[in-house]
Amino acid sequence: MNAYFQLFKYEIKTIYRDMLQLYLLLFPFIILLMGIYIIPLGIDALGNNQDAIKYTTLIVIIFLISFGTFLIGAMGSFLLLEHKDEKTISTISVTPLGISGYLKFKIVYIYVFAFISILIVLGGMKMFASDRYIVNGISLFDQLNYWHVITYSLVAALFAPTLSLFQATFAKNKVEGFAIMKLSSMAALVPIIMVLSTFQNGLQYLLGIFPNFWSIKAVLNEIYPIQSNANLPYYGYLGFGVLSSLLILIICYSMFKKKVEY
Repeated sequence: MNAYFQLFKYEIKTIYRDMLQLYLLLFPFIILLMGIYIIPLGIDALGNNQDAIKYTTLIVIIFLISFGTFLIGAMGSFLLLEHKDEKTISTISVTPLGISGYLKFKIVYIYVFAFISILIVLGGMKMFASDRYIVNGISLFDQLNYWHVITYSLVAALFAPTLSLFQATFAKNKVEGFAIMKLSSMAALVPIIMVLSTFQNGLQYLLGIFPNFWSIKAVLNEIYPIQSNANLPYYGYLGFGVLSSLLILIICYSMFKKKVEY
């Protein structure tokens, strides 16, 4: 247990030494402030165009509740690459913690940060901006209760360590990591297209290859339900989100572990 505590202290020091990581850690608060004060001004500028208001509002909400997770995942990959660059992974491998213990710690560490990040953004939006996101006279965030906020956060946060291990596996250093981060940001934003009518029936499951689709779709169906026989119940989407995230996480864990050991 002491080894994990010492590693936690080291990770915190690493964040304070790197301004980019510190910025990424603060980004959920920036997203929340934008969602409360700035983005509603743009939506108000759409006037009475109800279709534009609907699609813009839904896209903005998807962005707000998903992009923070991506940024925490990016922070996690930078921390992993920091150990690669400083050759500390080789040192960790001969400690009682070992590579496996180190990676398990990193997964939990990133997951907790992501969970807190999502709670800040989604909970904050419901608490402070529910009257600013209205479609057809309905406040979208009022359709969620705080149990939805917690359960969504628990599942959606799994995407962050998955993304971290994926980026760190294929990047040799921070420079390559930044390039891969920009490419993988597409995965974080792909669920936005689920608002299109094409993906509101059975074709929605084509997006299921992206693990963050499932939890976002669960929330989207709560805030703006669209009747379809292809839809799953809220916990059905969350269940598939857990399964898909854990499957990809296990694969990425195995790949990264092999890469640093050999």
